[in-house]
Amino acid sequence: MAGKREVIYQSKKPEDWEKAQSLLKEAGIAHHAWTAEEAPAGGCGSKIDPRKFLRKVEIPKLICRIEVAAEDREKAQNVLNGQVLPFIHYGLS
Repeated sequence: MAGKREVIYQSKKPEDWEKAQSLLKEAGIAHHAWTAEEAPAGGCGSKIDPRKFLRKVEIPKLICRIEVAAEDREKAQNVLNGQVLPFIHYGLS
Protein backbone atom coordinates (compact mmCIF):
# COMPACT_ATOMS: atom_id res chain seq x y z
CA MET A 1 0.00 0.00 0.00
CA ALA A 2 2.14 2.84 -1.31
CA GLY A 3 1.19 6.49 -1.43
CA LYS A 4 -0.77 8.67 0.95
CA ARG A 5 -2.68 6.88 3.72
CA GLU A 6 -5.43 8.18 5.98
CA VAL A 7 -6.54 6.99 9.40
CA ILE A 8 -10.16 5.81 9.20
CA TYR A 9 -10.50 4.04 12.55
CA GLN A 10 -9.22 4.79 16.04
CA SER A 11 -10.48 3.33 19.31
CA LYS A 12 -9.44 1.90 22.67
CA LYS A 13 -11.51 -1.27 22.16
CA PRO A 14 -9.34 -4.11 20.73
CA GLU A 15 -12.38 -6.33 20.02
CA ASP A 16 -13.99 -3.64 17.87
CA TRP A 17 -10.64 -2.98 16.13
CA GLU A 18 -10.41 -6.67 15.15
CA LYS A 19 -13.99 -6.58 13.84
CA ALA A 20 -13.17 -3.50 11.73
CA GLN A 21 -10.14 -5.29 10.26
CA SER A 22 -12.21 -8.33 9.32
CA LEU A 23 -14.89 -6.15 7.68
CA LEU A 24 -12.24 -4.39 5.58
CA LYS A 25 -10.66 -7.71 4.64
CA GLU A 26 -14.05 -9.13 3.54
CA ALA A 27 -14.61 -6.02 1.40
CA GLY A 28 -11.18 -6.47 -0.21
CA ILE A 29 -9.80 -3.16 1.05
CA ALA A 30 -6.07 -3.12 1.79
CA HIS A 31 -5.38 -1.61 5.20
CA HIS A 32 -2.64 -1.15 7.76
CA ALA A 33 -3.55 -1.73 11.42
CA TRP A 34 -1.46 -1.16 14.52
CA THR A 35 -1.65 -0.25 18.18
CA ALA A 36 0.16 2.50 20.05
CA GLU A 37 0.30 3.30 23.72
CA GLU A 38 -0.99 6.70 24.74
CA ALA A 39 1.66 8.91 26.34
CA PRO A 40 1.25 9.50 30.07
CA ALA A 41 -0.53 12.72 30.99
CA GLY A 42 2.44 13.60 33.22
CA GLY A 43 4.68 14.38 30.26
CA CYS A 44 7.49 12.84 28.28
CA GLY A 45 9.45 10.29 30.28
CA SER A 46 7.26 10.65 33.34
CA LYS A 47 7.13 7.55 35.53
CA ILE A 48 4.02 8.81 37.33
CA ASP A 49 0.71 8.54 35.50
CA PRO A 50 -1.87 10.88 37.09
CA ARG A 51 -4.70 8.83 35.57
CA LYS A 52 -3.98 6.06 38.13
CA PHE A 53 -4.43 8.15 41.28
CA LEU A 54 -7.62 7.60 43.29
CA ARG A 55 -9.07 5.21 40.70
CA LYS A 56 -10.06 1.62 41.22
CA VAL A 57 -9.99 0.86 37.49
CA GLU A 58 -7.07 1.80 35.26
CA ILE A 59 -7.98 3.78 32.13
CA PRO A 60 -6.94 1.88 28.98
CA LYS A 61 -3.91 3.42 27.29
CA LEU A 62 -3.70 1.22 24.20
CA ILE A 63 -4.98 2.99 21.08
CA CYS A 64 -5.94 0.82 18.08
CA ARG A 65 -5.70 2.43 14.65
CA ILE A 66 -6.40 1.48 11.03
CA GLU A 67 -5.41 3.41 7.94
CA VAL A 68 -6.14 2.89 4.25
CA ALA A 69 -4.94 4.40 0.99
CA ALA A 70 -6.39 7.88 0.45
CA GLU A 71 -8.35 6.74 -2.63
CA ASP A 72 -10.03 3.93 -0.60
CA ARG A 73 -11.03 6.16 2.34
CA GLU A 74 -14.67 6.73 1.35
CA LYS A 75 -15.26 3.07 0.44
CA ALA A 76 -13.71 1.92 3.75
CA GLN A 77 -15.79 4.40 5.77
CA ASN A 78 -18.95 3.10 4.09
CA VAL A 79 -18.00 -0.48 5.00
CA LEU A 80 -17.38 0.42 8.66
CA ASN A 81 -20.29 2.85 9.06
CA GLY A 82 -22.74 1.47 11.62
CA GLN A 83 -20.78 -1.78 12.02
CA VAL A 84 -18.13 -0.59 14.51
CA LEU A 85 -17.69 2.24 16.98
CA PRO A 86 -17.36 5.71 15.42
CA PHE A 87 -13.91 7.26 14.93
CA ILE A 88 -12.64 8.79 18.18
CA HIS A 89 -9.93 11.47 18.21
CA TYR A 90 -7.25 11.02 20.87
CA GLY A 91 -5.08 13.92 19.78
CA LEU A 92 -2.90 11.76 17.52
CA SER A 93 -4.19 12.75 14.10
